[in-house]
Amino acid sequence: MLSEGPVAVGLLFVATVVAMLVLVLWGAARAARRVGPGASRGVRLAGLALAGWLALTAALADRGFFEDFYSLPPHMLLAVGPPLLGLLALTFAGRLDALLAALPRSWPVGAQAFRIVVEIVLWRLAVARVAPEIMTFTGRNVDILVGLSAPVVAYFCFARRAWPERVAVWWNVAGIVILLNVVVHAQLSAPTRFRLFETEPPTTFIADVPYIWLPAFLVPLAWLLHAVSLRQLRAPR
Repeated sequence: MLSEGPVAVGLLFVATVVAMLVLVLWGAARAARRVGPGASRGVRLAGLALAGWLALTAALADRGFFEDFYSLPPHMLLAVGPPLLGLLALTFAGRLDALLAALPRSWPVGAQAFRIVVEIVLWRLAVARVAPEIMTFTGRNVDILVGLSAPVVAYFCFARRAWPERVAVWWNVAGIVILLNVVVHAQLSAPTRFRLFETEPPTTFIADVPYIWLPAFLVPLAWLLHAVSLRQLRAPR
């Protein structure tokens, strides 16, 4: 179903999703041109798959498919699982070594700045009583710190090289832990049989359009960027 949240906030969220989709494909395509035609074709196919996935999850959310939080397996797991497993499998595939080597190391770190906008969206939804406060930076979500620090780490570790790259390694590890904290609190404040936090409202807005793209795209994307960065940092220059 269509979210009852403020229209302006919804438009900002959609703009963030579109911008990140374009940014990811642009960055991958730019690196692929340095690798060869095969890599470029792979990026185009990945772009079509991502666009199709966004359309599919939006259509299912519009029909209310993800609003059933009590089914087993949870319907929401079907939104998070496939993109997360697929993206992580691609990240650790050996055939991507050349593509990741051609991608600037600052790029997957700096791109995490999108999390600033996501946190502002969550805060505005909480103010409008659409999302629980526990999901915001006024509650138990400190994910905005990852977004705010992303450009700083990218600049000092890779542009100026004033900081050792191990700073970026630990920053990525911290970002993964912080993101996991957000996901766990979202799950435990959703109206499921595993609910632990009795928030008002519960975390149900992620089942609606357009916020289904938070678990179906933006959360897996954040994990993907961390995984890409860590893999780059493990490889020799």
